[in-house]
Amino acid sequence: MTRRLSDTTATLTGLALILLPIVALLVKLASLGWMVFALFITAPLWLVGYGVQVAVAISGYFSARAVLREGPVATRALVYSWATSVAVVLVGLFLVDGGDTDEWGSTFMLWTGLASDSAASTVSTAVCNLALLVWVVCWVCLVTEWIAALVRRRRARRAGDAAASAAEQRSAVDSPTGAARSES
Repeated sequence: MTRRLSDTTATLTGLALILLPIVALLVKLASLGWMVFALFITAPLWLVGYGVQVAVAISGYFSARAVLREGPVATRALVYSWATSVAVVLVGLFLVDGGDTDEWGSTFMLWTGLASDSAASTVSTAVCNLALLVWVVCWVCLVTEWIAALVRRRRARRAGDAAASAAEQRSAVDSPTGAARSES
């Protein structure tokens, strides 16, 4: 089945890949703690991953020759894109942090008035761990699909260039001026 994503779907998906990680960071900043400090210490790693994700969004959904908008890859990439985008927000919302202050917990726990509640912390940690797994697995799958789509497009272009070149050579040999050139 060959499917082409609509312009609206592709645009919203690309925007989600770019904007939802920023939303996740802003949500996490509502509950400061050592995890936020660790996030800033490892910022170069996160920025590289985010840069790759922005590149996927631009060349996969926004460009005129977007590689993730059609064909069998379109549905898989769409699922991976939305799953990783939503999962990163859930990680930001449910990541338990704090401990060096009187109140600790995830942003969700703070917003619902369950700060420092150990049962809520257990549930929040479980949701965070599941969301983290979905986020990382779907991000890797998305990047893999994107790279494979880029390779397929490049191979198709090379095959098309080779076929055009071969046809051009055949027409040059078949034409009277080409035959005269090849005899001399």
